[in-house]
Amino acid sequence: MPANSLRSRTKGYLLGVLGVLILSPDTLLIRLVDTSPWTFLTWRGSLMTIGMIIVLGLSYRSKLLEKIHAIGWFGLLIALIFAINTTFFQLSVQTTNVANTLVIIATAPLFAAILSVIFLKERIPVRTWVTILICFLAVGLVFAGRLDGGHLFGNFAALISAIGLGTHFVLVRLKREVDMTPAIGLASLLTCFIGFNMSSDLYLEPQQLGFLAILGLILLPISFILLTRAPIYISAPEVSLVILLETILAPIWVWLAIQEEPPLTTLIGGGVIIIALAIHAIQSRNNS
Repeated sequence: MPANSLRSRTKGYLLGVLGVLILSPDTLLIRLVDTSPWTFLTWRGSLMTIGMIIVLGLSYRSKLLEKIHAIGWFGLLIALIFAINTTFFQLSVQTTNVANTLVIIATAPLFAAILSVIFLKERIPVRTWVTILICFLAVGLVFAGRLDGGHLFGNFAALISAIGLGTHFVLVRLKREVDMTPAIGLASLLTCFIGFNMSSDLYLEPQQLGFLAILGLILLPISFILLTRAPIYISAPEVSLVILLETILAPIWVWLAIQEEPPLTTLIGGGVIIIALAIHAIQSRNNS
């Protein structure tokens, strides 16, 4: 494997893993905020917009407007899809069993792989398809016993979110010559508008606002900037697979913060995901 290609793939995985590590406390913070979905979306969108402006402003300085303009109509499409993905994820959590939501979201790598074949004409190695299957089964193990029929709309919303997530990474990779991170800022602004138009009450206690500020101003902007840059270096299915690490990391944060001990199946399933991703990364390094 050429040295440049190896460095590129290593950088992609590092961006993805670091992005997931920073994102992983989001489930804990969502639980601590404990407000209505539309109120949450409004505040999340507004604070994340401010956070994105700060982070991108520090990164690009005087070239910020130039970078925003450079994303073009394709960036607007990415922003729209990302906003839809965020909204439907919140609706799914609201209207069906959370376990159902997360298991359905675990199909995102499959959609990313299919769309990569169709639109990017990329050959997805057999090892990637096998890893997708193993990780999906492992996520099912994590939530064994907690799945139910759920609400049809909530399950459908989770499916839309999974498709949207996979599509996001494919589109970013399709236009990888352009920095699409400003599109995430536009998506957060659009999410704020959606939540504001649907919410009947935006009031939050100071403590709730504090937790949301940590999430919206710091964690979400930094994590999604990293995750949006990862597809430049590795395939969309691989980025989607890395995001599944949150399945095990999120319960650990909840365990540490509020002493809600995860079931043994969560730890076993999470271990399977970590091992599968590690083996896949090593095989990719040796065979690419």
